[in-house]
Amino acid sequence: IVEVGTAYGHSTLWMALGQPADGTIVTIDPDRDRTDLARGWWREAGIPDGRIAVVTAKALEAFGRGEAALAGPFDMAFIDALKPEYEAYLDALVDGGRLAPGALVVADNVLWSGRVSGSRPSDADDTNTNALRRFSERLLGDDRFTATILPVGDGLLVATWHG
Repeated sequence: IVEVGTAYGHSTLWMALGQPADGTIVTIDPDRDRTDLARGWWREAGIPDGRIAVVTAKALEAFGRGEAALAGPFDMAFIDALKPEYEAYLDALVDGGRLAPGALVVADNVLWSGRVSGSRPSDADDTNTNALRRFSERLLGDDRFTATILPVGDGLLVATWHG
């Protein structure tokens, strides 16, 4: 699994607990203070350090540098970072050949508290809302994926990569 946006590692932990014992996660986040806290919680949960590699960098910079840990191919990508960069993260995964055939791409917050769907008002210049709309429309319309949005939490876009 590759995770774009660790924050405090809550999603990382759940994905690690759901993997087989030999599964690994590479998670990307520029904030070492947060990821250090997350590492402590992963340890408390019994996740060995070797199962979760942290890349301390901005995601697009890390992808651009060709970090060895980010070479893939990955069976799953979880995106939950800067909303205006979701499309660029997807490009880095797809164009970089980082997705295995049949890989899942999961993006969090795609309903953005109802603003993306229009069930709650948003300003025309709302950068996050507009970026999430573009990302979802693009992925839902891309024939290389089979995708849907699940209306759970703040919305999850789940897609299967066909390549």
